[in-house]
Amino acid sequence: MFHLASFDEIAGVAHGIEVTNPNMVARIRRAADSLNRYEIAARLGQAITEAADAAHLRDFEEAEFGEASADAIVDCEYQDELAAAWSLVAAEHQLISPETIIAHDGSVTDPSLPQGKDLAHAHPFFRASPG
Repeated sequence: MFHLASFDEIAGVAHGIEVTNPNMVARIRRAADSLNRYEIAARLGQAITEAADAAHLRDFEEAEFGEASADAIVDCEYQDELAAAWSLVAAEHQLISPETIIAHDGSVTDPSLPQGKDLAHAHPFFRASPG
């Protein structure tokens, strides 16, 4: 049987990074105070991209050399935490929520945009990937 949980109860989504790295979350929140919603979305997109790049490098080193270097491991962990912190801040600024993603089949709508436009038109981070 399925158990439904609120978005905030899912481990690692809302509160996990606040527990494991509260200083990073505080730093990201301070930085986000001076940014508008599009700049926060851009920072989130950049953090996600850098986390994916670091994960790919770590996987490559593990496949090629049998184990990843300490630098690749640390970079991967740091970038994952940074992406989690920006995701938390984006959720606090109501830029992402499961309701908007599910209701719009992956496109996130912004009421400040012209009728019929979504964030994919405002910022490339929100464009759906082909597939």
